[in-house]
Amino acid sequence: MPAVTRRNSAMILLAFTIACPAPAPRASASDAPAEIRLGKRAAPSPTANPATIRAVERFFAARQSASLDRTRLAAARRLITGAVRADDATLAGATGQILIAFDFADGAIEQLTSGRFRVTVYLLFADRQGKVVESRDEALVFTSQGGSYVCASLKNTSLMHWDSDEVVKGAARLKASQALDRADESLKQWTQQQNRLAAYSIEDVFPAGIGRIMIPCLKFTAQPGKRGYDVVDSPIMIRRGPRGYQIEPPAN
Repeated sequence: MPAVTRRNSAMILLAFTIACPAPAPRASASDAPAEIRLGKRAAPSPTANPATIRAVERFFAARQSASLDRTRLAAARRLITGAVRADDATLAGATGQILIAFDFADGAIEQLTSGRFRVTVYLLFADRQGKVVESRDEALVFTSQGGSYVCASLKNTSLMHWDSDEVVKGAARLKASQALDRADESLKQWTQQQNRLAAYSIEDVFPAGIGRIMIPCLKFTAQPGKRGYDVVDSPIMIRRGPRGYQIEPPAN
């Protein structure tokens, strides 16, 4: 029996030695870290042709100009082919709307065959007082014509109406309708003071302590005729005082 016990012990020790090899030596602080590469290096994104970018901007700049002055719709229509069936509301927004901003990325331009390309563009519309009322995505195809490009296909792929009914109902429940009106008046004045196209959206109404109301808002600005826009999350804090609701200055 003792001989069997010693043999078993040796086998166990051998198995443990194989399963647990000696630890690798530690790297010193001066050793450079090993570089690990997984897969192939990603190919660089294709660069859009500047001529295609200018063509898209030119088309939407003409539509934006027409939204400001409907007598300019003819100029926008000269940039589309006879295959495009687009009414005035599609090109320039519904009556009373202004195309505040349009935006697309260079990577959204996809080259097709026969000198054509496809692009998806985001549009933002506001009413004449500056309140955002609608946004949409359009898928367009442009084709070369006369040394330039014209729109050969235009489809709305998504549409969102920026409805403020729930905000109005929320203010009524909080008995803060006057505070909402005060914020709306302030934002309209802000849009009129901008030297660029400007619009705003009131997102909600919240109680913020005794006699105080917080109204989250978005402010949009864009350069006429240029793609892109800036948007700022700009909440308004309103306090109820002896002379009604007053807007508090923003905190530094």
